Amino acid sequence: MENRTDWIIAAAGADALRTREAGLTCLHLCTQLSLEGRFVPLAHPVSARGDYLGITDSGGVPRGCELFAAEAVAAARARGCAGIMADFERPLLQALIAALDREAQRAGLPLLVPLPLAEYAPHACAIADTAISGGSLEERFSDLLRRFGRGRIAAQLVCSCADFPLPCANPSGTPLSPEAFDRLLRRTGSTVFFSRELCAKYFTYSDGAQAHFVLFDDADTLRAKARLLHRLGVSRLLAVYPDARRMGLLTPAAKK
Repeated sequence: MENRTDWIIAAAGADALRTREAGLTCLHLCTQLSLEGRFVPLAHPVSARGDYLGITDSGGVPRGCELFAAEAVAAARARGCAGIMADFERPLLQALIAALDREAQRAGLPLLVPLPLAEYAPHACAIADTAISGGSLEERFSDLLRRFGRGRIAAQLVCSCADFPLPCANPSGTPLSPEAFDRLLRRTGSTVFFSRELCAKYFTYSDGAQAHFVLFDDADTLRAKARLLHRLGVSRLLAVYPDARRMGLLTPAAKK
């Protein structure tokens, strides 16, 4: 059977409607773990049937993990959602992730969770980032597929851009805004290269005695990452609406 890619696009309002018109699944970040530790709806999309219910983290401490999980699953079922995405990474939320995993499993709803807490949700699909500054993207996802299994890994594609002084102890570097990136590239006149290992573009420059390495994504690298992940067998890919538009996904034939 041909491997199929399921795109899940974070979008709201008119962008959510355009996402559905393109035949893609929308992720509604419309509920929250509140500062008071409760499950709180933030917005009511016109229709979430067949989409994913997203839960964001405001930094609160959960008051009753089982109750929170039951309310989240009830909200997803009431809206006809196809699944839930819990955008939680804090170690404090291990018990909440475990409760959501149990409740979603009982309800037959897929659950997506970020990789840092995936070990506490044995039935959930782990979301791994594709923006890396070292190693090999193919090896990273091959290792994750061996660890979790073919159906339990999703990938987050994001248009990232960062400046790394060399040597650099911070694997994330210093983020650059699109405007700062454009100014830097024009000022340095550097030649841009493509890294097959990182599946990203880069250029180098010197600032006095300090050498720098700028690593970035654009529509071409995001599409290259999607092709690589498809070949490896990663079937769920997540992106935000502006990046989906950059990749040319928002057409009626996008899901064919």
